[in-house]
Amino acid sequence: MPYRGWLLLLVLLAIAGSGIAPYDRRDWCLEHLPTAAALGFLVWYERRRGGVPLGNGLCTLLFVFTLLHVVGAHFLYSRVPYDAWGEALCGVRPSDLFAATRNHYDRFVHLCFGLSVLPVLAELVHRHVAPKPLWTVLVAVAFVGVISKLYELAEWGIAVALSPEAAEAYNGQQGDPFDAQKDMALAFAGSLVSGAVVALRLRRAARRPA
Repeated sequence: MPYRGWLLLLVLLAIAGSGIAPYDRRDWCLEHLPTAAALGFLVWYERRRGGVPLGNGLCTLLFVFTLLHVVGAHFLYSRVPYDAWGEALCGVRPSDLFAATRNHYDRFVHLCFGLSVLPVLAELVHRHVAPKPLWTVLVAVAFVGVISKLYELAEWGIAVALSPEAAEAYNGQQGDPFDAQKDMALAFAGSLVSGAVVALRLRRAARRPA
């Protein structure tokens, strides 16, 4: 089985394991609807006729990001006990270290979304939409922004259908009225950092003699 196949198997096992006594079963299911859609697309892209699969490095980025999401879905993003983990492993609570007054796991994952998904989108854009390096990165960054915005809109729509308590738990706003804007800003910032790296790599590849 190829490396990408092992990553998929590990992701499926992680999702199955996280489904054992999650903090909120309904929230767990809602969080993994986009996971299922993304995995379905990747499997289709891998197996489509005449297609070239994504490289192992890109699949590793998606694997790491998905594991972060699996942890958030199991514990509830606003309740991921990273302070307890930090204290147990290093004797330091991250919240104390950074003087944080809220659980920032959701913000961290939004940043990682921009960092890890941008290279994958850039590869797809480079192959199928805009092969020139500058346009590849610009279009990929725009895609990150669109996906991030659609996700926040979907969260809003789902929250409207829930009770106020369930909506607060699902959205993880923790009392911040600008939570959605900050999440999108972090995803955008992550995409800019990754975009700069991708742009340099594409420029160097374009300068190499054929």
